[in-house]
Amino acid sequence: MRILLIITIVFSFLFVSCSTGYENDGDVVYYEHWNEGSGQHKKILDANPKTFKVLEFSNYAKDDKFVFYQGVKIIGADAKTFEAIDEFYAKDKNYGWYGSDTIKTSNGKTFKVINSYFSTDGNDVFYTTEPLKMIEPKNFKIVEGENNNDTWTTDGKYYYYNQYKVPSDDYDNLTIYPKSGGISKDKNWVYFLDHKLNYNIEGKKVVDTIDVASFKVTGYIECRDKFSCFNVYHGREKCE
Repeated sequence: MRILLIITIVFSFLFVSCSTGYENDGDVVYYEHWNEGSGQHKKILDANPKTFKVLEFSNYAKDDKFVFYQGVKIIGADAKTFEAIDEFYAKDKNYGWYGSDTIKTSNGKTFKVINSYFSTDGNDVFYTTEPLKMIEPKNFKIVEGENNNDTWTTDGKYYYYNQYKVPSDDYDNLTIYPKSGGISKDKNWVYFLDHKLNYNIEGKKVVDTIDVASFKVTGYIECRDKFSCFNVYHGREKCE
């Protein structure tokens, strides 16, 4: 019992001592973080301690000139109008931001968060930093996979898997397969992400015919039809 108590105290001490975040001592601003490989780090930021402040969502901070995300200066952010609106999202007068990355086609003035992966400015919907180029963004709806990285959405005209648009014009007859890794089908074709399953991700044709009628998903990125099993990256393979 005594050994267990000592181990608990040691790990508790290590956990408390491994702090992460911004520190302003009035003369210098630091960012402190823990790396499992190299231990505790504390770096000096190019920030004005007199105007420096940590924002509501504390991954973000700024002074009168610069903005920071987890201690990294965000290039191109407008410090005067910059505001954090989520742990992973922010906006300024120009753009929406995901972490330290610009959502380049977004409008910062109308930008808002939908969930951890999706945001919108009213003109389009974005998956992290990627624009979905939706036809009807006002009709955006999450169909399957709320708030995770295996999400199906729609704008009422097309379906999307994460940032990928399913290239089917047969919206009413499209079947999506939740937890499949991005497989769907309509009456004529089977799709993986943003391309027909007859082709691999590089655009090379890997099979001539997939039987849509007998096609079924058997697991994550695993499927088959009446002919054999299928690998979404390489084509047909023997069924085990």
